[in-house]
Amino acid sequence: MITKTKKVITKASQSVSQKALRLFYLLCLTMVVGYIGSTFITPEALKWYNTLILSDLTPPDVWFGVVWTALYFLMAVAAFLTWGKTSPRPFVLQLAFNLVWPFGFFYLKNPALAFAILLIMIVFIVWTIRAFGRVSRIAGGLMVPVLLWSLFAGYLNLIVILYNTRVGVVLGLV
Repeated sequence: MITKTKKVITKASQSVSQKALRLFYLLCLTMVVGYIGSTFITPEALKWYNTLILSDLTPPDVWFGVVWTALYFLMAVAAFLTWGKTSPRPFVLQLAFNLVWPFGFFYLKNPALAFAILLIMIVFIVWTIRAFGRVSRIAGGLMVPVLLWSLFAGYLNLIVILYNTRVGVVLGLV
């Protein structure tokens, strides 16, 4: 009886350590994506960004790092809650587009390309919410702030296009 109890305890502790390792892996994955994306925001890119006409609703620059860090944390927890219970494809794709957006916007200085990337990313976020939500309402719910912030980022990106490109001139905005 004691041997059987020891096996159950050992198996449970392995399960807890495996889950902790899995959560750590997902946290590292999302934070690395955020970090790599941030490397595209160079001093030269910031100099360019500071010349743009922005929305009056644009938050202070420091907010973006804080908010995205929190969102990457939520993404990791949501992915953890659904690990092995649904396809990771939509999650991985939305993460990939999350990585590519700052490359298009800041590194290439191409707000229109970045906006297109963001629209695709939003589709993958919605897909992720649906996939995760089928497994866990909490996991799906954890992805909703990611969607809301991405929609807000889309608005901010669109304002940059409208007020800083020929599109704005054609529409008589600039």
